[in-house]
Amino acid sequence: MSGSTDRSLGRRTFVLGTTAAAVSATALTRTAAAASFGYTDDGSNYVVDTGANLVFKVSKTNGDLTSLVHRGTEYQGYGGKNSHVESGLGTSTVTIAQSGSTILVSVAYGTLKHYYAARSGENNVYLWTNKADTSVSATRYIVRVKAGLFLNDEPDSYTYAPTTIESADVFAKSDGQTRSKHYSKLRVIDYDYIGWTTGSVGLWIVRSNHEKASGGPFYRSLLRHQSADGGGLYEILYYGENQTESERFGLQGPYVIAFTDGGAPSSSLYAGNLATSWADSLGISGYTAASGRGRVAGVGISGRDTAYAYTVGLANSAAQYW
Repeated sequence: MSGSTDRSLGRRTFVLGTTAAAVSATALTRTAAAASFGYTDDGSNYVVDTGANLVFKVSKTNGDLTSLVHRGTEYQGYGGKNSHVESGLGTSTVTIAQSGSTILVSVAYGTLKHYYAARSGENNVYLWTNKADTSVSATRYIVRVKAGLFLNDEPDSYTYAPTTIESADVFAKSDGQTRSKHYSKLRVIDYDYIGWTTGSVGLWIVRSNHEKASGGPFYRSLLRHQSADGGGLYEILYYGENQTESERFGLQGPYVIAFTDGGAPSSSLYAGNLATSWADSLGISGYTAASGRGRVAGVGISGRDTAYAYTVGLANSAAQYW
């Protein structure tokens, strides 16, 4: 699911990608001292230093992620574009606050609220998006990554190729394969994270639990892409292509931009494991504190064939779970 299969480096279409990563990551491991944790204002951006090996910037104008520097290397951006909700939100109200070992950047664009959080000593950025209505179209977050930092041509990756078959979305490669941005081999239930690794540094998006998304556990949509300009990692919160359900509104997240030393992101970041009691008092719109959350238990299927795996889905107009 992480795209960690070794590939030859000589293939022309490789721009971003992965090598095998067998070592478990320690994405949540804190440094012994995070003396530099904090934020500054450079006039155009809020600059957040996590006190680990990550410094990122958020535009004070529109809430774009304008810089993502890990161990001194800039990863963010290609083609003059930033990382952001949709293709950018436009002029927004952007504020920042520190609460102990957590910094929260809040972005308000009309009825949409978006958040970035950093925790002292971590190489992670936690994100939430609260979409209240259709004033913003199909909802995604895209992390745009500079070209040449990773290599990748995995089957689940939308890879630009020489020949266009349909619109600007489906391409034919020289070996007869096709690539489409609207389809991946992975269903939502199949993966916890998506990204790339060089073996010494990994950049990942750890997906949210998709409780306010639509399509159920077997829905497929865009996960990542590459081109000569650079690459993109996606968290798709509502995708309008071949959608099987109506759109749900409300707070989604957290989903996490995570850097590692080459391994997979820590399983403690996975949607089913992630504990966010540290965010309970941050004032995130639509957020439910841990004390107010429920849990499904005791679901079973009698008489089933134990040679097969079964998925139980629960859904209504407000949420979906499996």
